[in-house]
Amino acid sequence: MADECNPLRKRQRSEDTPEFQRRVSAASLSAIVNPEPSFIPSPQFQSQNTLHIDTKPLSLLRMEQNVFGSRPAEDIVRVVADFMYTHLKDRTNIEIEGKLGRLVDKRTGLRVNLPVRCETVLADDKGTRFESNMTLQQHAMFNKLLNQRVDETQRADFRGSRIEYKHTKEIDHFYLVNGTRLRVTTDKESGQVLAVITKTRIADLNIFSPRTKLDIRITINEEQTLERPDVDAHKPILVRHKDRLSYKQDLWSFDLTQVVSPEHETGPVNPYATGPPRTTPAVTTHELELEVAHPDVWLAERAKVAINKPNNFHEITHTFLGNLRALAKRAI
Repeated sequence: MADECNPLRKRQRSEDTPEFQRRVSAASLSAIVNPEPSFIPSPQFQSQNTLHIDTKPLSLLRMEQNVFGSRPAEDIVRVVADFMYTHLKDRTNIEIEGKLGRLVDKRTGLRVNLPVRCETVLADDKGTRFESNMTLQQHAMFNKLLNQRVDETQRADFRGSRIEYKHTKEIDHFYLVNGTRLRVTTDKESGQVLAVITKTRIADLNIFSPRTKLDIRITINEEQTLERPDVDAHKPILVRHKDRLSYKQDLWSFDLTQVVSPEHETGPVNPYATGPPRTTPAVTTHELELEVAHPDVWLAERAKVAINKPNNFHEITHTFLGNLRALAKRAI
């Protein structure tokens, strides 16, 4: 009975054990139950006499990015980088664009509603279409934001890349010549021919963004310069008047465009028209596209990746996608 009353013979309760001693014991047990692989030395634990506990407030300590010391790449950036790497292979005269708009369900005509809460790349978009259009209010808001950025980057104390602004008015005439669709672009004021090209679609990548008003589509096209067709022998199948504001910074051109397609006799028939000609009505759309103004730089970085040379391919992809995401998040 006396022994039971002796405090020296009592078993020490776990809650009386010092905190640092319990941590060492738990860690030691973990090392026994889950031994390290043979090629990695077992951890050397400090004894209670040498264990150092940093008493600085947590806010003053440097926090590692993660236990392995490096920040993992975002999955969405990696998916876009893989997409670009795959489809830029052996290409020349490439057009790379990111567009803001809405992913629409073909059955309902409404924006898609997927069971996700953040940006998601669509693996299967067969039941959707992308409408690269926005409201007039959204268009005006982006015009205001980009104009402000031009002013900010022109200040004497600004240390980043400046933004250059340009306003153009052009007309696109589309012709079908020997089964090939051509686009002839002319200056609206002077009538000067600026470009005669045909486009070949390479690939699209759609990104659904449920937390913003607008989704994203990335497109890769291959362009070929051709001779201007005989306009007397061929009638245009489509005409588009483009009023464009371009904001250029580094590799990028942010193109804010109002497009008007006048009435024309070809194309979809207007069922509400009374009497001939049953033309389609004029259509006005508002678009915001991010075009890669210098695709050759991206192609050169991709070539370095292919031969395992140091490169900036991932950084370019990250900045390209980052610009698109930043724009989408500012849409009203």
